[in-house]
Amino acid sequence: MKRLVMALFAGAATLSAGLTSAHADAARGREVYTKVGCYQCHGFEGQGANTGPRIGPEPIDVEALKSFLRNASATAMPPYSEKLVSDGDVADIHAFLASVKKPPAAKDIPLLNNR
Repeated sequence: MKRLVMALFAGAATLSAGLTSAHADAARGREVYTKVGCYQCHGFEGQGANTGPRIGPEPIDVEALKSFLRNASATAMPPYSEKLVSDGDVADIHAFLASVKKPPAAKDIPLLNNR
Protein backbone atom coordinates (compact mmCIF):
# COMPACT_ATOMS: atom_id res chain seq x y z
CA MET A 1 0.00 0.00 0.00
CA LYS A 2 2.79 2.41 0.93
CA ARG A 3 4.48 1.84 -2.45
CA LEU A 4 1.20 2.52 -4.25
CA VAL A 5 0.72 5.81 -2.39
CA MET A 6 4.32 6.84 -3.10
CA ALA A 7 3.94 5.93 -6.79
CA LEU A 8 0.72 7.92 -7.06
CA PHE A 9 2.35 10.89 -5.32
CA ALA A 10 5.36 10.74 -7.64
CA GLY A 11 3.09 10.48 -10.68
CA ALA A 12 1.01 13.45 -9.56
CA ALA A 13 4.14 15.51 -9.01
CA THR A 14 5.37 14.63 -12.49
CA LEU A 15 2.05 15.53 -14.09
CA SER A 16 1.83 18.85 -12.27
CA ALA A 17 5.35 19.79 -13.27
CA GLY A 18 6.48 18.39 -16.58
CA LEU A 19 10.16 18.92 -15.83
CA THR A 20 10.04 17.28 -12.42
CA SER A 21 11.34 13.76 -12.56
CA ALA A 22 12.60 11.13 -10.20
CA HIS A 23 16.00 11.87 -11.71
CA ALA A 24 16.25 15.52 -10.63
CA ASP A 25 19.49 15.82 -8.69
CA ALA A 26 19.73 18.49 -5.97
CA ALA A 27 23.52 18.16 -5.67
CA ARG A 28 23.94 18.65 -9.41
CA GLY A 29 21.42 21.49 -9.22
CA ARG A 30 23.65 23.26 -6.68
CA GLU A 31 26.59 22.88 -9.08
CA VAL A 32 24.65 24.29 -12.05
CA TYR A 33 23.20 27.09 -9.89
CA THR A 34 26.75 28.10 -8.95
CA LYS A 35 28.26 27.54 -12.41
CA VAL A 36 25.79 29.77 -14.26
CA GLY A 37 26.02 32.47 -11.59
CA CYS A 38 22.57 32.39 -9.95
CA TYR A 39 24.25 32.83 -6.56
CA GLN A 40 25.58 36.26 -7.57
CA CYS A 41 22.11 37.80 -7.25
CA HIS A 42 20.12 35.23 -5.29
CA GLY A 43 22.71 34.11 -2.71
CA PHE A 44 24.30 30.68 -2.35
CA GLU A 45 21.15 29.12 -0.88
CA GLY A 46 18.59 31.08 -2.91
CA GLN A 47 17.95 33.25 0.15
CA GLY A 48 18.04 36.46 -1.85
CA ALA A 49 20.56 39.28 -1.85
CA ASN A 50 20.77 42.97 -2.68
CA THR A 51 20.10 42.45 -6.38
CA GLY A 52 17.91 39.34 -6.50
CA PRO A 53 14.87 38.10 -4.58
CA ARG A 54 14.63 34.97 -2.44
CA ILE A 55 13.95 31.95 -4.67
CA GLY A 56 14.40 29.13 -2.14
CA PRO A 57 13.72 27.09 -0.07
CA GLU A 58 10.19 27.04 -1.50
CA PRO A 59 10.77 27.71 -5.21
CA ILE A 60 8.03 28.45 -7.68
CA ASP A 61 6.71 25.52 -9.73
CA VAL A 62 9.39 24.04 -11.96
CA GLU A 63 7.51 24.93 -15.17
CA ALA A 64 7.14 28.53 -13.99
CA LEU A 65 10.86 28.60 -13.16
CA LYS A 66 11.70 27.33 -16.64
CA SER A 67 9.41 29.88 -18.28
CA PHE A 68 10.88 32.73 -16.25
CA LEU A 69 14.46 31.67 -17.02
CA ARG A 70 13.74 31.43 -20.73
CA ASN A 71 11.77 34.68 -20.96
CA ALA A 72 13.36 36.96 -18.36
CA SER A 73 13.74 40.53 -19.49
CA ALA A 74 17.24 41.92 -19.58
CA THR A 75 16.19 44.61 -17.10
CA ALA A 76 15.29 42.10 -14.39
CA MET A 77 17.83 39.41 -15.22
CA PRO A 78 19.26 37.95 -18.38
CA PRO A 79 17.30 35.16 -20.08
CA TYR A 80 18.87 31.70 -19.95
CA SER A 81 18.44 29.77 -23.20
CA GLU A 82 18.20 26.00 -23.31
CA LYS A 83 21.74 25.96 -24.71
CA LEU A 84 23.02 27.52 -21.49
CA VAL A 85 20.64 25.86 -19.00
CA SER A 86 18.95 22.71 -20.28
CA ASP A 87 15.51 21.58 -19.13
CA GLY A 88 17.29 18.91 -17.06
CA ASP A 89 19.43 21.63 -15.48
CA VAL A 90 16.27 23.58 -14.59
CA ALA A 91 14.80 20.48 -12.91
CA ASP A 92 18.05 19.97 -10.98
CA ILE A 93 18.20 23.64 -9.92
CA HIS A 94 14.59 23.38 -8.78
CA ALA A 95 15.44 20.23 -6.79
CA PHE A 96 18.36 22.08 -5.17
CA LEU A 97 16.23 25.08 -4.23
CA ALA A 98 13.52 22.80 -2.84
CA SER A 99 16.13 20.94 -0.76
CA VAL A 100 17.39 24.06 1.01
CA LYS A 101 16.54 23.92 4.69
CA LYS A 102 13.93 26.47 5.70
CA PRO A 103 15.30 29.06 8.17
CA PRO A 104 13.85 29.12 11.68
CA ALA A 105 11.01 31.48 12.48
CA ALA A 106 12.02 34.63 14.35
CA LYS A 107 10.12 33.42 17.42
CA ASP A 108 12.43 30.37 17.52
CA ILE A 109 15.65 32.40 17.61
CA PRO A 110 16.50 33.09 21.29
CA LEU A 111 18.65 36.14 20.58
CA LEU A 112 15.73 37.83 18.83
CA ASN A 113 13.40 37.14 21.74
CA ASN A 114 15.54 38.40 24.65
CA ARG A 115 14.21 41.80 25.52
